Amino acid sequence: MDSPSVPSLDVRDIDVRLTPRAVKSCPRLVPPAPSHSVLEQMSLCNFPGGVPESEEGGEREGVMRTRKRSREDLDTQSVDLHFTRSFSFSRDSPLSPTPKYRPPSIARTTTLPKYCPPSTLTKTLRRRKSNKRQLPANWVDCVRKEDMDGKYSREEVKRQEALYSIFKTEAELVEDLRMIINIFYHPLLRLNLISEEDHCKIFGNIQIILTLHEDLMTKLEELRSTGCHGECIDSIGDTLLQWSSTLSPYADYCANLVTAKQTLEAKRQDPPLEDFLQRCLDSEFSRKIDLWTFLDGPRSRIMKYPILLKEVRKKTPSAHKDYSILDEATVRFEEVLKEIDRRTGVAKCLDVVSRLEYIHDDQRCQAIDDSTQILCSGVLRNKSGSKLHVFLLDEALVLTRPSTRSSALAYQVYRQPIPVASLEVEDVADGDTKISSGSFRGTLRASGGSGSKNLIKVSCRDPTVSRHSHTLQANGDFDKKAWLDAFQQILPNIIRHNKVTTV
Repeated sequence: MDSPSVPSLDVRDIDVRLTPRAVKSCPRLVPPAPSHSVLEQMSLCNFPGGVPESEEGGEREGVMRTRKRSREDLDTQSVDLHFTRSFSFSRDSPLSPTPKYRPPSIARTTTLPKYCPPSTLTKTLRRRKSNKRQLPANWVDCVRKEDMDGKYSREEVKRQEALYSIFKTEAELVEDLRMIINIFYHPLLRLNLISEEDHCKIFGNIQIILTLHEDLMTKLEELRSTGCHGECIDSIGDTLLQWSSTLSPYADYCANLVTAKQTLEAKRQDPPLEDFLQRCLDSEFSRKIDLWTFLDGPRSRIMKYPILLKEVRKKTPSAHKDYSILDEATVRFEEVLKEIDRRTGVAKCLDVVSRLEYIHDDQRCQAIDDSTQILCSGVLRNKSGSKLHVFLLDEALVLTRPSTRSSALAYQVYRQPIPVASLEVEDVADGDTKISSGSFRGTLRASGGSGSKNLIKVSCRDPTVSRHSHTLQANGDFDKKAWLDAFQQILPNIIRHNKVTTV
């Protein structure tokens, strides 16, 4: 007696997932031995008892063709095939050798290799879409028209718009920080494109910064959800005042940006890293913004809080409880900014001091090592018309000539640095007859200068050191005034030992 016909089950008809319902619809499906590959298991579905001997040659050839076709169809880059549930067979079925069987799984891996070829990396980045949160441009767009009619005064609408501006820009910053972590922070280490030391220099404590802003974002969302119609913020002063007391990590992050920028520029000379960053820049999710701009985003954001709070206070009624609290919160944020400026100034000064190159040992000065701030810096011309990069530190005046050492910028010290304690500054009047003649005037005019205009004379009056002076020319009236203002920040402390022309 012929056995009942078994419906043919083609591999191409198998769904991505085989559910228990699919198994019940095919009772003759018997799990093969674990030694078979997944493709072999799927080909044996047509022959639960194996390939008949009488048809072994033709049927096996057909099975091999099916296997070959299956390998082409089951591309692990485009098909994610998971067997997440065990096949459960009835114990009454004589065809089931075991109560349960879990065949092996074929799963697409999402882990990138240590280094992706350019073509593969391009495909990977193209698949990533910008997940930037899309919020309405204005607060009025968040509220239904029937909720707006006659319920909000014009002044309250302006206040809510100012509050919504804080909420919207905060949400955008959080999305950017998350993008940095997901696209740059983790992949650069996983792909071994930079070392852990350089990774720390570039990103600093950005994860802590992200946590701070996520905390503020959560609080702002709670304020909106509890407000009228789920879109209004009644009071924000207490929230920002409390949050401002947690911003101490910001000083570390902003101070590290000095090192981060230099490290990133140096590492971009590495072709694999440059290729990765360029492909990220060309991809949609980056919005054509480079990594450094994203890293500088938190610093730009923290500088705007006092301005945003002042704008909200200006549109808040004096009887509102936020009116006085916003003043206190603004003062707190300004204190945070002062500390950030101080720490950033120290980092910049240390960086410049580390780049100084001394021609002679006697050029070394303890006042340079004691400096912590750069009061002013820029290019000035000396008496021979040469361009010098001058640094006015809080403890010394240093004249240098820029140079390059191993693709890194360095400053070669020119002549002898002048400690501030021995510094004497003179504001030379335009056309001063004492220096209008001779080689100085001729050199400046020959080099395109404006004769004896915008001149500043600096000299050392320390009796233990041979007296030397420099007559320097600024690029214009504004540049000269900036230098004289910087000199006056430190010279009043020693005014009784120096004669400085009043600006």
